[in-house]
Amino acid sequence: MTDGVFQDAAYAAVARRDADRWRLFLLLVSLASLLPFAVAPLTVHVIPPESPAIFGYALVALLGANVHVACTGWFYTDPQMRAHFAARPARYLVAPVLLVAGSAAVFYVADRPAIYYLIFAFLCWQLWHYQKQNVGLLSFVAAGTGKVPVSIWERRTLMLAAIAGILGFFRINQGPSVAFTDLYLPLHQVGLAIYLVLVPIAFCLALLRCPALLTNRLRLAFFCYGTLFFAPVFVFKDLISATAGYAFAHGLQYVVFMGFVSAGRQVNLRSLIKLGIIALCGGLFLDQLWYTPNLLDMPLGTAIYGAMLGVTMSHFVIDAGVWRLREPFQRGYMREKFDFIFRRS
Repeated sequence: MTDGVFQDAAYAAVARRDADRWRLFLLLVSLASLLPFAVAPLTVHVIPPESPAIFGYALVALLGANVHVACTGWFYTDPQMRAHFAARPARYLVAPVLLVAGSAAVFYVADRPAIYYLIFAFLCWQLWHYQKQNVGLLSFVAAGTGKVPVSIWERRTLMLAAIAGILGFFRINQGPSVAFTDLYLPLHQVGLAIYLVLVPIAFCLALLRCPALLTNRLRLAFFCYGTLFFAPVFVFKDLISATAGYAFAHGLQYVVFMGFVSAGRQVNLRSLIKLGIIALCGGLFLDQLWYTPNLLDMPLGTAIYGAMLGVTMSHFVIDAGVWRLREPFQRGYMREKFDFIFRRS
């Protein structure tokens, strides 16, 4: 009987800790997801340029852009993940080196129009990467609120929204003049049609095919969020209001996830500090390079630019492997890091 009392008390303590961490996770990821969508248009249309509030936008931009890319470096300091990387060097060691060095070389020898086409291809990949993270976020919310996996129609809806966002992006981005510049407006209109017609149809099919959405308001809210993620592209005409919200939201979400991964089950402060140092130093370094005036016109500037794109692409490739939870190692690793989610009944 005494053992039972102690076991019940221990179980209750663990349950309380899990509930607290779950609430903290939801709070932080919700703020990360929503705050940039308010900050970006307010900065452009409401806040005066001389206002100190502009520094708040700058902080969101730093964390949501280059800091989140640098966070990936923490995985190379984690013994478990480092052993996993060593067993799969092609993806986690060779590919990043080739992406950085190869991009630097290609950008150095390519002419300016070819560079622009490469950047356009990179941006399409980047936007697709953004939405893949929203699918992952929805799967974590689903795991913590009912155990019903994300359905195929939820995935299809979110990725269809991504296609619409990609098609609508380049007219807003106002990139340099290239051969398909005249297609920007028609593609934008096609993207809008997809968002207004096909995405709602897919959304309704998801509701019909996945009854859990109708009974799980939190899951439905995150599903709606992912569906509307690229909507600002079709609402605003200026680049910051139209794109910075979802770009920075993606980055801040990732910072939240990495905070929980680095902290682990027992909240390892040393590991959290290590993440902070890697993310801040790497983010500031990348930030300095990205915002170097006239970088592409400097000697070796195109090579430096290509190398930085290679770093970001390496982030895409590494993360696509690390967060692939259908693989046994990654599933076990993340279940341990996010035990407060996967242990919920």
